[in-house]
Amino acid sequence: MVSRGRTWRRGVICAAALAVCASSHPAAARDVTDTRLVNADAEPDNWLHHHANYAGHRFGNLTQINAGNVRTLKLAAMVLLAGQTRAEGGRQGMTRLEGTPLAEDGFVYVTDGWGSLYKLDLRSGSRADFVWKMDPRLDKVWAGDVACCGVNNRGAALWKDQVISIALDGRLFAVHKDSGQITWERKVADPGVAETLTTAPLVIRDMAIVGPAGAEYGIRGWLEATDLVNGTPIWRTYTIPAKGERGNATWADTYNAWETGGGSIWVTGTYDPQINLMYWGTGNPAPQIDAEYRPGDNLYTDSLLAMDPNTGAIKWFFQYTPNDPFDYDEVAEHPLIDLDIGGTMRRLVTHAGRNGFFYGFDRVSGEFLYGRQYPNLVTWTNGLDPKTGRPLAYNPNTAVQQYNLGTVPRRGVVGVFCPALAGGKNWEPSSYSRTLRTVFTPSTEGCSAYVAENDGHFEGKLGGTFRKRAMWDGRAPAPPDTPLPLAQTAFSLNAIDPRTGEVRFKLMQDVKTWGVLATAGGIVFGGNQLGDVFALDARTLNTLWTFNVGTPIQAPPMTFAVGGRQYVAIMAGGAAGAAQRVLRNSTAFFTPSNYVFFFAL
Repeated sequence: MVSRGRTWRRGVICAAALAVCASSHPAAARDVTDTRLVNADAEPDNWLHHHANYAGHRFGNLTQINAGNVRTLKLAAMVLLAGQTRAEGGRQGMTRLEGTPLAEDGFVYVTDGWGSLYKLDLRSGSRADFVWKMDPRLDKVWAGDVACCGVNNRGAALWKDQVISIALDGRLFAVHKDSGQITWERKVADPGVAETLTTAPLVIRDMAIVGPAGAEYGIRGWLEATDLVNGTPIWRTYTIPAKGERGNATWADTYNAWETGGGSIWVTGTYDPQINLMYWGTGNPAPQIDAEYRPGDNLYTDSLLAMDPNTGAIKWFFQYTPNDPFDYDEVAEHPLIDLDIGGTMRRLVTHAGRNGFFYGFDRVSGEFLYGRQYPNLVTWTNGLDPKTGRPLAYNPNTAVQQYNLGTVPRRGVVGVFCPALAGGKNWEPSSYSRTLRTVFTPSTEGCSAYVAENDGHFEGKLGGTFRKRAMWDGRAPAPPDTPLPLAQTAFSLNAIDPRTGEVRFKLMQDVKTWGVLATAGGIVFGGNQLGDVFALDARTLNTLWTFNVGTPIQAPPMTFAVGGRQYVAIMAGGAAGAAQRVLRNSTAFFTPSNYVFFFAL
């Protein structure tokens, strides 16, 4: 733990426009109590959780901006965050902004990819003013080099008079909302073994729960609760069970592959305070593609974990793709939805799976209710068992799954599988419209082809030479002339009925939507790497409005209101790639930047 005096001097930087940091502070903000977090839906002007509420709905219950007037939406304010300076000498040249801002009483809290935390003031109605910046002062070259998949930070959390945030190098912070002073910091994850923090914390009562990214580097995943009063650990639950623990027998090798089994965490979980259960999705097993290295079902990778937040105990679980050879992480959000199904009120936990199926479970018992295909093409299995939810192509009598013929990459053998390695849906969040009772989710409508390869053991195990903090994915590209059933560049936005999991209607897109926001105004908002922010009619998915910000977007939108004026905010930061340049030549001249844009009528 670091003393208040020391962290204040080294960790907080006022924006240049503020001459004296202390004199610029507004009146003290009210505490974000447990009651307010539980009842976040009662404050539609605020966005108090990463997913808007504990249920993960990402729904804006505001109607000032609606399908009838959204065509007059305009840019109301914008800020350029610091943090896009290249880490000279490092592997990662730039950050990606994948976060969701938090909003409370006219103030907005945002993070950049390195973990700097900013407080912005929107109360003037004409601009966004910097209030303070907390810079964690991490070693960018080191942190970027150990991060497997980019320099990312998906956001922060609110608790009492503190903002709870993370940095890529594994630290968790409590930062005072009024001053920006670091109250305490704690090293939670260990970048030395390739653990990094990218997920926004889940705050439950006086605890913050996070887990590490890094399955692609062979970490052993976990979730951990920290006491927010003093910054001390409460419990840690590993997502890969050790010898003697339930589930370890599903690692059927003779060299303890569970020790480097993956199961990472990089999307914030959901929580039902009435039954005191939280729901987390876990990442892929490691190595990603070479399933022969890790025979068995590989619990608890690619799984939904229903957990007691007080103890970290797993109350029930469901594994989506046993012995996953496709990199079908299931870390993405698990929205909680209460619906009448067949005359019975059901408390559902739902999930748009990376493996191509939309699932519904009873969130108390874990009973599987349905699983429906939502991308146009799924080839690795012919569906799910209607009773168990297991893939129909799953064979419980084999340790290395074959799934459908020709879909599984093997050592020296090409596997062609749909959906693509990126999904179905990856981490990009869905949104549940409580007014239309519809889930809106993006999807990749494509296929992938790979060959598995044996990367060997890590150093120190059975003479292995593979080093920690190197990509340990067990995959090689397929020959370039390998035919794919569907173009990789196709994407879609899907409107799904959460009672049944059926797709109501689908909008085909040329470029990925990086998460969506549904509102009570009958709109679905999103953004893409072409720099387009767009609004769709939630009843038809017809385009109502677009605005190009001139830099790539890889983050989901959110909404809030200040002084009776509704805003839609979205972060922009990343890079456009070759696929985007094919679609729009001008993206070749995009300059990666760290912006937050605010739109209003």
